[in-house]
Amino acid sequence: MKIIDKKTLEQVGFTDTSFVDYSSKKVVLRDGRDAIVWVHKQTGHGILDSQYWEDQSYYNEDYRKDYSAEVNTGLSASDHLESYSELNEKQFDAFASYLKKETKFLEIGCSFGGILKKVNQFGVAVCHGVEPNKKDVAFSQLNNEKAKIFNSTFEEADLAENHYDMLVSNEVLEHTVSPREFLKKCYEVLGKNGFLHIEVPNHDDALVSTYKNLGNLKFYYRNAHIHYFTKESLYLLCRECGFDGDVSSFLMYPFFNHVWWTQNNKPQTSANIALSSLVPTDGDSQAARSINDFYKKVEEDYENLINKNMLGDCLIFQGRKR
Repeated sequence: MKIIDKKTLEQVGFTDTSFVDYSSKKVVLRDGRDAIVWVHKQTGHGILDSQYWEDQSYYNEDYRKDYSAEVNTGLSASDHLESYSELNEKQFDAFASYLKKETKFLEIGCSFGGILKKVNQFGVAVCHGVEPNKKDVAFSQLNNEKAKIFNSTFEEADLAENHYDMLVSNEVLEHTVSPREFLKKCYEVLGKNGFLHIEVPNHDDALVSTYKNLGNLKFYYRNAHIHYFTKESLYLLCRECGFDGDVSSFLMYPFFNHVWWTQNNKPQTSANIALSSLVPTDGDSQAARSINDFYKKVEEDYENLINKNMLGDCLIFQGRKR
């Protein structure tokens, strides 16, 4: 296969580009299949070839079976809430300063409700979520009684237009067939000067773009991700859809996870381990405290270095409706 299919460009809403703008990249999906990602030469944006796409019904149940916080193990929503609690805190902190008590808040892809719970605890006027997975919705609704959660995809959700003050979507846009249609609906449901926070995986992730000979290249690409964003492609898409803002790098997995990859060429056994910062000693001596402080500083310095060079595993767009 030498050129991207015209129908694929139409489906993803990229008809403003031409097939000659894309080169094919051979990749290995996380499930072990060989596949092709079409890379836009100008921006580095990647599109998984359409033959590997999953139907949207996949997210009702099967997605949670295939992608769990523990490798090759299906976990419950409550287990996921616990495993991702520190990450959810960090994700919440990335937009929390924009929240107000009168905020009408909407989260797209609220999953097991880790972030929604923190928004509820903050206390906002309206707290809504959208999530296609039935079990996650039931669990999240139980833990967030004040919230209203729509069991639907965002594209199909019946949401009021010009209603919300803030829309947050973490790790969802890459799953959509047409990011433009998704972002256009974001524009429609946000009110005047509404705030948009979008987090997506970074196609320039350090473990993919910069490190050498890593098994991560057989772990990064997956059947559930249609799109692979760069700083340039995310910024341009958001701007074209009516938002003024900026893109920043966000490091989800810390320094010692990257060290693990360089030494072992495989993922750690669980997200809980991979996302955790190492505390190497539990002693109370000056030496023990100094060692712990050293490890903490190494992680902080590494995170700053990675984000300064836009190499985090995630990108965040923050902006407002024009």
